[in-house]
This record gives sequence, structure tokens and C-alpha cells, in this order.
Amino acid sequence: MAAAKKAVLGPLVGAVDQGTSSTRFLVFNSKTAQLLSHHQVEIKQEFPREGWVEQDPNEILHSVCECVEKTCEKLGQLNIDISNIKAIGVSNQRETTVVWDKLIGEPFYNAVWLPHIFWDLFCITNLIELLLG
Repeated sequence: MAAAKKAVLGPLVGAVDQGTSSTRFLVFNSKTAQLLSHHQVEIKQEFPREGWVEQDPNEILHSVCECVEKTCEKLGQLNIDISNIKAIGVSNQRETTVVWDKLIGEPFYNAVWLPHIFWDLFCITNLIELLLG
């Protein structure tokens, strides 16, 4: 049996929405704004002390990859050609801080979200000093 022909709906636009409780990837038809497919993964949060939220940076990274992969699989099942995705936007946790080791590509510590102080540069400086100890 011949393979089904992929639908041409392009151009398509993808959106990564990486928030504090979940990651999702959505794909839209750019001409109609119709949502064609999406996938969402919940993210674990740790609360080591009051006002302090931590997340595993590798879990965040893997959740983005999983969401993109699963959404593209779903598009394939709908016979939609993923090569028509022409742009991807990213929305992320602006108030979350993570520091990566550039030599080995691993985080020094968990991602830290301090919702009540994220714009206070003095506190961010103290956070960096605390993490680098």
C-alpha cells in the first residue's frame, strides 16, 4: 500500500511555552491560527524553604524536547508535514535563574524561582553568591 501524502498547510508556527508548572509545544496554521497539535508535560517543583522554588534544569530541557517530539509525531499521524513549521516562538520562566557549566554542559545547581524577588537585582546577586558558595 502506498504511503499517504502529507498535507500541505503551511506555513506553520510552533510555540514553546515553558512555565513553572509545565512545558507545552503547540503548532498553529499561520494563516488561520488553527491549533493543529500540541503536547504538554508537567514539571516537578521542590520547595526547600518558604518563598523558594527549585526545579531540575535537565528535566526542564528534556520536557521541551519531549513536547516537540510528541507534537511532531501527532502531526505526522494527521499527515501534516512538519517541514512546514517555519518559525518557533519561545515563552519561558523569566524569573527563574539557572547557571550552566559551559565546559561540561551541566547545571551547577537546580533552577531557582524566587517569585517575590525576581526583579530585585540585589537579591539575585545574593542568590548567585549563595549558589557559588
